Amino acid sequence: MRFIGDVHGKYTQYQKIIDSCDESIQVGDMGVGFRYSYGPKEGEFYPNPPHYAMIRGKHRFIRGNHDNPAECKKHSQWIADGTIEDDIMFVGGALSIDRDRRIKDYTWWEDEELSINALYSVVDNFTTVQPRVMIAHECPDPIADMLMYGNKFKDGSRTRQAFTAAWEAYKPELWIFGHWHNNLDQVVLGTRFICLNELSYIDIDMNDLSSGTIVPHWNIKM
Repeated sequence: MRFIGDVHGKYTQYQKIIDSCDESIQVGDMGVGFRYSYGPKEGEFYPNPPHYAMIRGKHRFIRGNHDNPAECKKHSQWIADGTIEDDIMFVGGALSIDRDRRIKDYTWWEDEELSINALYSVVDNFTTVQPRVMIAHECPDPIADMLMYGNKFKDGSRTRQAFTAAWEAYKPELWIFGHWHNNLDQVVLGTRFICLNELSYIDIDMNDLSSGTIVPHWNIKM
């Protein structure tokens, strides 16, 4: 299985990545549903992901904070938040730290994070079902602190707070995420956290999730 980092609308590069594999999951910030700035609300979107290339294989994505939630729901290859399949849980969304510089309903959406009640449900399902793998756009707070070189990142993200509570209650074998524009591969308290940079990807044998035997194969496409 191939896992792909943030795309941010760079669909030419994204298509090259999926053309060389049979199955992939993109971990959010695909760049779905941006409208041209200050155009009509019913106006044209920026180009959307290469749908025909995605459906030729099994190429799917979760949403990030830089995806229009309403438009993601219309895409056949979008994985709904909270989906659990084959011992894997999928949860999109995050908080945009640059939201004050974005345009509401054009390049930023108020429901970029799941609601508090929806996140409660995610945590409950996660701790009840106990999937081996979490695929999300975000990560728990302690992992974000690692990516910030020990600094506490205080943006009020309820997604990260919920993920922290979930991880404290149950530690999956593997947690793959994006959002932080960095590459990380580290085992913390028994969970292997893999952060994917923009347009970088990693191939993982999902039949063997032992942290001692997964060998990352990083490919950075900047």
